Order: sequence, then C-alpha cells, then structure tokens
Amino acid sequence: MELYLAVIFPSALAFEGEVAFRTETMPSSNVVVFKDIQALTEFAAIATFANDQSPNRPRIIPQERLLSRFYEPLVLLYTLGRTRGDHVRAATPSQKDIAHLPLLDIRRMFLNDLAYMCDYDKGGETVTAIGLQSTPQKHIFWVASNTGSKAKTIEFVRSILAQIIHISAASKASQPATELASQCIAFSTLRIKKYRNLLKPLLRKCTLYLAKIGQEVEPGLLEWLQSWEYPSSLLDLCCSAHASRKSNFMRALARLSAEPTYGSNRDAIHVAFGMIRHYIGRLGYHFRAADTLVACAPRLFYLLHDFEVCSVPIPVKSAIPPPDEMTTLDKILVRMLPANSPELHLYQEALAYMDDRYQLFSRYMDNYVRPNQGSCVHAEIQVLEHFYIHGMHFACDDPFIACSKPACFCCLLYFRHYPGHVVEPVSHNKIYLNWRPPDFNATAGIISPNHQRDILNAMNQEIRKEALHQLREKTAPRTWHPDSLTNITWSAPSEQSEQVVRGIDDAPGLAADRTVSYPKCFIEINYKIPAFM
Repeated sequence: MELYLAVIFPSALAFEGEVAFRTETMPSSNVVVFKDIQALTEFAAIATFANDQSPNRPRIIPQERLLSRFYEPLVLLYTLGRTRGDHVRAATPSQKDIAHLPLLDIRRMFLNDLAYMCDYDKGGETVTAIGLQSTPQKHIFWVASNTGSKAKTIEFVRSILAQIIHISAASKASQPATELASQCIAFSTLRIKKYRNLLKPLLRKCTLYLAKIGQEVEPGLLEWLQSWEYPSSLLDLCCSAHASRKSNFMRALARLSAEPTYGSNRDAIHVAFGMIRHYIGRLGYHFRAADTLVACAPRLFYLLHDFEVCSVPIPVKSAIPPPDEMTTLDKILVRMLPANSPELHLYQEALAYMDDRYQLFSRYMDNYVRPNQGSCVHAEIQVLEHFYIHGMHFACDDPFIACSKPACFCCLLYFRHYPGHVVEPVSHNKIYLNWRPPDFNATAGIISPNHQRDILNAMNQEIRKEALHQLREKTAPRTWHPDSLTNITWSAPSEQSEQVVRGIDDAPGLAADRTVSYPKCFIEINYKIPAFM
C-alpha cells in the first residue's frame, strides 16, 4: 500500500490546518495530496507567498521556522540600536613600513585595497569582496559584489592587475601610483561625485559657523574649507584630499569634531566637522590605496605571474517569513529564554519599561515588515560559501576574504561561527536588516543539511544574549558612526590615527565590546562611549 502525504486546508491556498497521512486520494477542493516531502515543501513555498498575509500560518516548515526564530531577535536587537559596537579595524601602516611587514599581511593589504578600488558607488550595492584561490596551475581572484559582480568590474580587476604588473616590471616610472589612482578614480566616478555632493552642505554649515563665532581656530582654516566647494575636477579633488591628510587643517578638524561632554545629536556642529574630515579622508584614500598596491606588488609576483579573475555566481537569498500571530514581543521573549525561565517576568517588566519609553513594539513591527528591496547575500558571505561548496583552497592556506568596507554585524557573526577556520573580518558592528543568508535549498545535496542551521543558531545565541542584556540593563542608544573609516595616519606616534565620527543612533541600543585577533602588525582601536538616557 502506498502512503500519500496530505495537507488539509480550510481554503484552497490557506496554508493552515494539520498534516496527515492518508492511504487514498481524496478529491476535495480543500485537500492537496503529495507523494513525498519534496513535493510538499515546494507547494508550501508557493502557498506561503500566495497567502503571506495570513496571520495564522503554523510554522511547520523547518527552514521557515529557523529563519523566523533568527530574524525575530535580530530585528529586536536592531530596534534597540543598530550600532552594536565600535569599529574593529586593522592598522594602516605607513608606506615605509610596508617593506618590513610579513608576507601574509602584505597579501591581505593588497587584496583589501584591490577590493576597495572595485567599489565604484556609494550605498552598498557595489560593496566588493575578493577571495584568492590557489590551484596547481595558477591563482584565481574570485570577485563578488552585494548585488552581483558586473562584467565591467571583472574587466577592471584584470586591467588593474595588468597595470600593476607593468609598473612593477618597469625599471623607472614617473609617478606610477598617480597613474594607477587616476584609472581607479575614473572607474569610481559615481562614488566620488556622491562624496563631493555630501561635502557641500557640510562645508557651508561649518564655514558659516566659523564666520559667526569670529574666532580663528586655525590660521587659514576658513579659506581652506571654502576652497573645497569648487574643485576643478574629480581627480584634483582626490589629489587635494590626499595631499591634505596630514595637514594642520585636518588636525584642526579632528579637534573641532571631538564629542562634547553634554548630550548632542547627528545635527550637532562637531558631527559636521567630523564628517568633513571623514569625507576628505575617503576621497584621498584612492591615492593611498594605489600607493599600497604598487608598494606590495614586488613581493607578490608569485600571485601575479599567472592568474585569472572570475565572478562568483549570485546565490539565491533566503526569503524571510512574514509576521504572523506569534510575532509579538511577549511571545518572542518567551522563545528567547529557556523553557519555564524564572527570569521571564523580569524581562517582561523591562520590556514594558522600554516600550513605554521608546515605543518599542510599534518600532519593532515597523522594522519587521518594512520592505527590503535591497536585501541580498553580502559579498563576503558569497565568497565564503562559494569556496566552501566547491571545496576550493585559499592561497597559502590563508582563509582570508578581503572586502571593500568593514563587515556588518551579521557578517561578523557568520564568520565567527563558521565551521572550520576562517579569518574573522574587521567590522563596523552595525546591523543591516537587508542581510540575508544564502538559500541552500538550491544546493541541496552539495553541503550538509545542517550547515546553515548550525551557523544561524550559533549567531542567534549571541544576538539573544545581547538583546536580553540590553533589556535587563535598560540601556539607551549607542552612538552612531559611519560604516567606513577615515583612514588617516599621522607621522607622530602619539597622535590618534583614527577618530570616529559619532552622533546619536536612530534607535536605542548599546552593545558589549568586541575583540578580534590579528597578526602582530594589526591593532584594535576602541573608543569607550558612556551610555546616555
């Protein structure tokens, strides 16, 4: 006798009711009969999207239940504050120090700055990650972007690497890094124009402020700021930014952007000065990255002797289940705690306090249901899983993935809890709700069925712990900072090389400190900011 799997529905596409095993076909309008689990799973996916407004759908599909229980505490943590910690960053060595760095650090710096050159637009879509594969025949640069690597990006990487080889092979070259920077600036026109447009209102605000106070903070500072409003070209703009990186004017901006002891917000004048300094640093970094690529190349000829550049196929992203009758903060809190936890009532009281003070529930639901048209599998996760699925070997057994910007909070946790050894990335420690794990149903049979489940569950433990800690302490928002770093180094070792621009986050929250281990040539810079209510 052959068993059939049936799902009984109150209506044709309402995916609710009970699962039962029957021994005969039941010709009914509200019964669907399946011969195997795979057929049921495929239908369930269709039913979910067709009836995604139904608040009473039971969470009977394991993948849907896994994703719901992952995103519920993640959205809560985001609502409590999207900035979960300070930047964890690698030091930027001076050009004269590069020659003395270990080969491992040279290779990582080279890949990071190569990825940076590929990120030609601002906003996240073109964030680029690169993994370096070693084969018996050659090395392969695997390139991924948040929304998929375009053909022009792959061709750009090939041309940049070819130019670096040409520069390194030439006995003499006039301004080799300048030529390389010019090519990269031309490729990143969209990004640089956006930086320029963001600078203009900040410059007007700060020049008006300096003129109003009538106090000369630094001789010539007002005129210097005014000169940035009308650059002759994008190349000149970036060149001026690079030349100004260690000037007294940039030091003055650092002093003016120091956070005051009293409460402030992102519209405060010190934030404006800090953002001017930040954008100038980002504009000048194109020249800095070109210098680094040229300086590292002579020690990396073993990589560049015979290479190939390939694009990572865009993976299918997981679909996040819509909210249902179980998506309430009270029920989410119960699922975040052990069964019959004696502390449940304490957290419920804390939740009520936070809801009364910050309208937590309404903000939570807004964040949960907000459309995320830009959702994607982030570039570094694409590269990581591509190497894992296909059993690829990292060059020099160094499981390092370069990226054009620091990893987000979720990517950091994904790497941290990945099976096997991978290098944990630097991170800006901010949550993005458009983050999606890959949908491994498309690669069923290639990897372990528990691969993603184990990673997301481990991530979930940290997310829950951090959210519960914040609820228990009733802490207010951690200060906001940009995703990227200014990347300005001073000649004097006593001076601070990186000053993070800060302002109040747009959602309350505070996180525990994060630490990452790096080789001895790397340092971690943390800035302790007190909680505020």
